[in-house]
Amino acid sequence: MAERRRRKRLNDRLSMLRSIVPKISKMDRTSILGDTIDYLKELLQNINNLQHQLEWGPNQLNIMDILKDMRPNEMLVRNSPKFNVERRNVDTKIEVCCAMKPELLLSTVNRLDSLGLEIEQCVISCFNDFAMQASCSHQQVPEHQMEVINPEDIKQALFKNAGYGGRCL
Repeated sequence: MAERRRRKRLNDRLSMLRSIVPKISKMDRTSILGDTIDYLKELLQNINNLQHQLEWGPNQLNIMDILKDMRPNEMLVRNSPKFNVERRNVDTKIEVCCAMKPELLLSTVNRLDSLGLEIEQCVISCFNDFAMQASCSHQQVPEHQMEVINPEDIKQALFKNAGYGGRCL
């Protein structure tokens, strides 16, 4: 029983980490901890850069000084939306990362529901941008009403739901 309680506490803490850290690459314990360490290092580096810039004084701050420390593609990656939908046998894995807007979580959940997808497991982060990783199953409906939705259609529906025009690549 003590071991079971210990594992539950550990799993609960890992779930909290997954909800706080915005860039979790995989859902296993090692990846969660590794991504958390990388994220903390990035935050510490940002703090050090800001402290260094504050030592210069407000008159010497320049936007180019702030941006020069970022990797060339980092700004593009952070600001470009990412929508992935992958169907596996009976479940569908969904990953969304895009700019935050009011009520985006609610509209995304409602959109998935309208597409006949039921969320089984979901990890959400709203730290800088909106990020969501969900595992969905198809809602139980009579077989004659069952319409299989293409993963690409789900992706496009989520893209439009997030407020982007056109088609998601």
